Amino acid sequence: MNYRLATILARGAIESDLTVDVDIDVKDPITQLVIVYDTLNGATATADGYPAACVTKIELIDGSDVLYSLSGVEAQAVDFYHNQKEPANHVRYLGGNYSHSIMNLNFGRYLYDPELALDPARFSNLKLRITIDRNAGGHSSVFGLLAVFAHLFDEKVISPVGFLMHKEVKSYTLANSSHEYTDLPLDYPYRKLLIRAQRPGVEPHFQIDHLKLSQDVDKVVPFNLTMNDMIRAIVSQTRPYREGILGNGTSAGAYFYCVPSYMVTFGGALWRDAADTFSANFFDGDGGRFIERQGTSGPNWTVNLAGWLPHAVIDIPFGRQEDIADWFDVSGIGNLKLDITGGGSVGTAYAQIMLQQLRRY
Repeated sequence: MNYRLATILARGAIESDLTVDVDIDVKDPITQLVIVYDTLNGATATADGYPAACVTKIELIDGSDVLYSLSGVEAQAVDFYHNQKEPANHVRYLGGNYSHSIMNLNFGRYLYDPELALDPARFSNLKLRITIDRNAGGHSSVFGLLAVFAHLFDEKVISPVGFLMHKEVKSYTLANSSHEYTDLPLDYPYRKLLIRAQRPGVEPHFQIDHLKLSQDVDKVVPFNLTMNDMIRAIVSQTRPYREGILGNGTSAGAYFYCVPSYMVTFGGALWRDAADTFSANFFDGDGGRFIERQGTSGPNWTVNLAGWLPHAVIDIPFGRQEDIADWFDVSGIGNLKLDITGGGSVGTAYAQIMLQQLRRY
């Protein structure tokens, strides 16, 4: 076999908030790591957040060297932009049910990329570190299951030139109409710059007003646009994120959480083996949160929804994504500054800046 799927961490119980260290003992090159976290809902029916939010941090480290550092929701958003398809998440906001969250860590341009892969032989002490907060997502969860798998090269011998490194380089508190200046790193070429501004109930372009990237004090300005214009330009290059969700019904209306955060649309129905004279209704979706309401409490519902900006992340790609030589080489630049202007009424919320970079061996 040219490839194989290895179990790095067998599925095990998570009964407290903790950080799990997983040694990467395989010797073969890794094209993708797959983290699966299943969160068990409690009996109450109040959604706390999207289930993947229970994974608060994912790090791949080699001693003090950080090769990957994103939260669970950031990892899902970057993976969607990277592969242009959704993972097989299964979200249930139902008491006593599990929700399944999948986070793919991609090291090549595509699965089994022979040029870009994580080669354990190049490192001395590879370790995957996963931090779990059991009730940060789903509803009233105090228990979960965690597993890790790896897609590996097996009998096929490759000589990768490097791998794709992912990092959150900054997280900060948004302020109304205020500029936040960030000196971006100049260590490795950029394939993607990703920016997240998530606030439930508010679309991202109301959280961030303007984006500007300046090279060597405006000698070159790769982009200088409002967030709204940037979204419109980027959205036309991608496909919408689609997912299905199950939940419990209420006549009072309740909040539930989804991956898309911008221009979300719904198609839903009651999920039961019985005829009813009333329907489930869905509204909003801004910022990754929607409302479900129906005539009588009790019947469960199912909804298929679609929208853009997964987990309120916008992807800004550099160059042709399949061509390594076409990415943004920052090595000869003296200064690269990102200027983010907050919206007029951002509330209590944060923004994150992330990078996908080519790291050569």
